[in-house]
Amino acid sequence: MSVTGESAATAAPYVVLKEPDGSQRKHVLSGATAWTLGRDEDNAIVLSDPSVSRQHALLQYLDNNSIYLIDLGSRNGSFVNNRRVSIPTLLQDGDHLTLGQSQLEFHSGSLASSEPSPAAKPSDTLVLQTRWLISVAVVDVRGYGQLTQQLDERLLSQVMGDWFRRGGDIIQQYGGTVDKYIGDAIMAVWFHVPQANTASLGTEVPGIHLDVKSVLQAIAKLFQMTEQLNGEFPLPSPIRLGAGVNTGSAIVRQVGNNTRQEYTALGDTVNLAFRIESATRTLNADLAISQDTYTCLAKQLGQAAACFSHQAVELKGYAHRHQVYYCDVRSLQAVLSP
Repeated sequence: MSVTGESAATAAPYVVLKEPDGSQRKHVLSGATAWTLGRDEDNAIVLSDPSVSRQHALLQYLDNNSIYLIDLGSRNGSFVNNRRVSIPTLLQDGDHLTLGQSQLEFHSGSLASSEPSPAAKPSDTLVLQTRWLISVAVVDVRGYGQLTQQLDERLLSQVMGDWFRRGGDIIQQYGGTVDKYIGDAIMAVWFHVPQANTASLGTEVPGIHLDVKSVLQAIAKLFQMTEQLNGEFPLPSPIRLGAGVNTGSAIVRQVGNNTRQEYTALGDTVNLAFRIESATRTLNADLAISQDTYTCLAKQLGQAAACFSHQAVELKGYAHRHQVYYCDVRSLQAVLSP
């Protein structure tokens, strides 16, 4: 067996590509947060396989124990343990990946081991927890279960692969970071400012300007992109989205070394964003935002923020009602248009 790449002692996760001639190529997943796989030479992992698309799939690192396989709308699909994937799929140590006719095996490296690797000193990786003011957006694809019943696997994989790929690009374009994938939903975070004084919580901290308009611009663009997808594919019914946004204080866990820094947000600010997104169903709205998010947005948009209606709603897991502001996406797009 011929294996090229870093030594097996490395602490990083890796994939092993099984070549047609029986040899194997090892690709260590380090020094970046995402690795594309495909036929084109500019991919991080080049697959010399005519059944593989030019940009076929993506391996996405989100935090210290999460690497996802995301199909990028490929022609012949991506499979994990012989199951075709249409949404980002969390990889486990030893998973078998099939892209076209190419076979790979995923290994989580030190992520699955409690013993330190000789290649990684304890000082190489730094874990910090700080408090930040952030905005959290949760965007969910409505009726995904119905789509799985109505579309064949190949078309479903192409549609959802395109949606997640384009959605990630939009979030990054407007200054956000994809924090995690939850089934057919994306959770994205905008880090506004570190909050050194934990006694001064909320959005009224003197001298702090929170740019939540960028968050709403990303949401509007995601809806616009989804409408474009609806026109590009022969779907039995259009894909619909629901989105929830919350702004507030959160603990941010930072994991990093010299080549990679990763951030993930924890706490009630995150949980409330999910509950607000769920409320869009009962409110029959495309988008709902928290009162803190609305307060920041009103400072940026002035009277234009009046496109939002508001209502006190019960949210699962909370004893008291929350004031939620909501609107349809066309009204939001009209307000945000230059």
